[in-house]
This record gives sequence, C-alpha cells and structure tokens, in this order.
Amino acid sequence: MITALSWLGWALLILFILFAIAIPLSVLIWWAGWRKATPQNRLQPPGPPAAGPFLVYLSGVDDISGEFSTPFEDALLDAIAERIPGLVIVTDVFAYSFANVGITSEGNLAWFWAWLNSLRLNKKSPLRRVGRLINLRNMLHVAVSADRRYGPMYNYGVAEMIIQALLRHGYVLGSGSQVALLGYSGGAQIALGTSGYIQATLRAPVQVFSLGGIMNSSDSLSRISALTHLYGTRDRWHHLSDLIFPARWPIFRGTQWNQALAMGKIEKVCLGPMVHTGRGSYLDATRYVEDGRSYLDVTADTIAERIMRLTPSTAATSLGA
Repeated sequence: MITALSWLGWALLILFILFAIAIPLSVLIWWAGWRKATPQNRLQPPGPPAAGPFLVYLSGVDDISGEFSTPFEDALLDAIAERIPGLVIVTDVFAYSFANVGITSEGNLAWFWAWLNSLRLNKKSPLRRVGRLINLRNMLHVAVSADRRYGPMYNYGVAEMIIQALLRHGYVLGSGSQVALLGYSGGAQIALGTSGYIQATLRAPVQVFSLGGIMNSSDSLSRISALTHLYGTRDRWHHLSDLIFPARWPIFRGTQWNQALAMGKIEKVCLGPMVHTGRGSYLDATRYVEDGRSYLDVTADTIAERIMRLTPSTAATSLGA
C-alpha cells in the first residue's frame, strides 16, 4: 500500500527531474533573446565612488536570495572587513539565478519556495527535510554553471549581475580597483565561472577564493590573477570536485585546471580540522586551533592576507594572460 510519504517522495522526484530540465532550457531561452532578464536592481544608478578593494560574496547552496544571509556569514565578512581598511563588501548577488532574482520572488513558484524555506527553518516540523529541495534546486544551478555547454551562457548572465552590483557599491570603471570573489561551497563554482568575464570587463585584478568549494576547471583560470582553495581536513564535500570533474584529474595535464596548478596560479590552503558547514566549520567562532585563534579568525586572516597580497604587478600579469 502506497503511503502519503511515498506519494510525497515520488512528487519530489518528479519536481527534481522537471527542475533539471527547466534550468538549462531557461538559460537557452534567455540567451536566445526570447526572455529578457531585467530585474529592478540592474536599473539602479551607480553608488558613490569607492576606492576598494572589493569583495563579492556568493553563498552556498542553502541560499534563497541576495538579501538572505546567516549570522555566521555576516560575522565572517565583518571579520574580513576589520582586517582590510576600505574594503567594500558586496553581498546582494544571488548566485543561483542568472537574473539575480531570489527564489521567493521567482514568478509563479515564489509561494512554493517560500513554503519550503519556512519548513526548512522550522526545527519542529516533521517535514523539515523537504526544505532541502532548495539545496537540490541550487545544486542544479551549480551543475549548469560547471557544464561546458550551458555554463558559459549562465556564467555570463551572473557575471553581468555581479558587475552591476559592483557599480551599485561604488566601483569606478577604469579605476583598476581589485576585486575578490569569495564563493562558499557551490558558490565557488559560480565565482570561478564568472570571474573571467568580470576581469575582461573591468580590466582590473580579479582573484577567486573557494571556501570548501566544489568547482570544475574553467577558462577563467587563464585570465584571473589567482584562485585560492581553502579547505578543512574534516570537510569531505570539497573532495567531490576531484571525483566528478574529469578536467581536474591529474592524468589530463592539458586542462586549464592542471595547467594553472603547474603554473602556481591555484593555491590550496588547509585551514585546519574544519568541517563543511555547521559546528566546527570555517565560520565557527567557538572552536579554536592550536595558536588560540577561532576557526572563523583563521578563515578571515587567510582571506584578508591574500587580498592584501595582490599588487599592481600581478594585475599586469593577469591582464596580459
């Protein structure tokens, strides 16, 4: 006898399949010009000029919009800002939409995603795990970004949104102010995928930080200044990239990933015994390493030091790539 939970399981499976088909199709429709992506935030005038540097943060796959953030993410970004005078932090970009539209504002399905999010946040709800469909939806966008067929189009759209956000926060075109993209988990793939377009448009040094990131090889690696992959020894998820993306396998030495590794453009930094999310993660301010710093402080110190390390000489190298 089929139970209600079985029906729910089948319904979610069908929804997952429909989303898997719809996402690349929506990218193709937008790219063909049959659908215009013109969210209101793109129409806002530039903000007061700022010298920078600039840090764009792209959250993990549990994100729902450019306005949504957790206190732990806010704490990390505040800690980085404290270490870099004049740093401008940009957080109002939703990585899992090439139009920068949050899923709770996404057309006819907005009510559905809002309902799932309320389930996910309700610790007492027996259907709380159903809210993980949000994560699956965003994972599909990561897969599209990493795909060689649809990824260039998707990443171009998100890169346009990031550039618009930088302008809103005071970036001056032609100023040469450096930009860092910090992607957490699946956000790292989209940060890397968009970085080449951003560097080509701004003609300024751009570097990418992957925080426990899952990402494929990318043409962006030939353009940007550096990619820094930050990981913890107890983070099992970040190893997934080495398994599912053949372009990262050491036997294929001619891929952009392995060439960038050989050139030293990719740096892998172990932060300590961190896990991917939750307690003991990169954002945990209550766990400490041997030198007395919290996990959050270690993460902030590492990112801030490398943002400050980028000099005009490395910019010239990147621009000539």
